[in-house]
Amino acid sequence: MKISIIIPCYNAEKWIGLSIESALNQTYENIEVVVVDNDSTDGSYLEILNKQKQHPSLKVSTAPNLYPYGWTEPVSEALEMISGDYFTILG
Repeated sequence: MKISIIIPCYNAEKWIGLSIESALNQTYENIEVVVVDNDSTDGSYLEILNKQKQHPSLKVSTAPNLYPYGWTEPVSEALEMISGDYFTILG
């Protein structure tokens, strides 16, 4: 059974690296981590790309921020990308 962990991101430069590391460091090994940036205006996306260089299995994408303070766009994008039997959203 494969578990997908979705991490939507908007202006979380200070925390996104730790969130990604936390998701990747699970004891259950059959996981995938998908991070979708929601048009952040800080350095979040660059931090995500740096983490992807360290962890090539990390799936990364972007989504337009149409509804401020909402997860609709990044979660919808992530749901198109996941391959797990089950998923969770790390928020």
